[in-house]
Amino acid sequence: MLLERINKLTWGVALLLSLWYAYIFFQVPRSKGEGSGLLFGFCVAGYPEAPDKETRCDNCPYINSHVAAFVVDVFLTAVTAYFWYKDPQKGGFKKDIVYLALGFIILIHGLLHWFLQQTTFDFLPIINCYRPDTSDIEEFGYIIFGTFSFLLSLIILGFGFGVNKWFTWVGSVIFTIAVVVLTEDTGGELILPGLFCIVHPLSCFTGLFTKEPLFNTKVATLFVICTAVGILELSSCKDILRPYGGHVWYDITLHLAVVSATPYITNQGKKKNHDD
Repeated sequence: MLLERINKLTWGVALLLSLWYAYIFFQVPRSKGEGSGLLFGFCVAGYPEAPDKETRCDNCPYINSHVAAFVVDVFLTAVTAYFWYKDPQKGGFKKDIVYLALGFIILIHGLLHWFLQQTTFDFLPIINCYRPDTSDIEEFGYIIFGTFSFLLSLIILGFGFGVNKWFTWVGSVIFTIAVVVLTEDTGGELILPGLFCIVHPLSCFTGLFTKEPLFNTKVATLFVICTAVGILELSSCKDILRPYGGHVWYDITLHLAVVSATPYITNQGKKKNHDD
């Protein structure tokens, strides 16, 4: 009972922080983050020179926050696959779907970071960390945004309450419509960070009211940390986060939370509690 209370208290703290995170996101100036240090909605560090709106990532094409986040996400996707391989109870359809969905969340997030800094593929819009005119890619961005919003919502609500429940599907549709409407006036460059910002309250709400082991206290604690990192990114990029790596810390903490939701980790936690 005490452990359950700690779990719900931690998710409650995460939910409050996530609502604050969403509020700060909507306070980002509609002039596309002027003065915030954000590039396309992200706090991007770089070496040998930090990117800006003039040079974009031309002076740091190989070492910047997007590349670092991509590498971290590929590594944590591999960790998820390794946990699936090591899981003595793997093989069931439902459990394999959990691993596949969690790996998908991490990997697709990493691919989005790769997309945001790439400069060489003609079949994709070129962002190069920042693009002053987004009018020609807003439709493309909203297609990605809407599709990913629905899939994320379906995965989160499905894990928490069951994918076969009408609430999960209707809730995912409502959530997708809501986030698209709420973010359509934030500027095209804020579409992708808006997705992850707004999905935080949904995840925390699910964690607060579900009893599924995927939403364990480790996950809740890491959600508290990654939401705090997100708040720093939007409010103190130039002064605090960018000198120490920028957005990559968000990916590290968020996807450690995702990895902590794998059945391999949750089974280890249940075994430890049983032994105690």
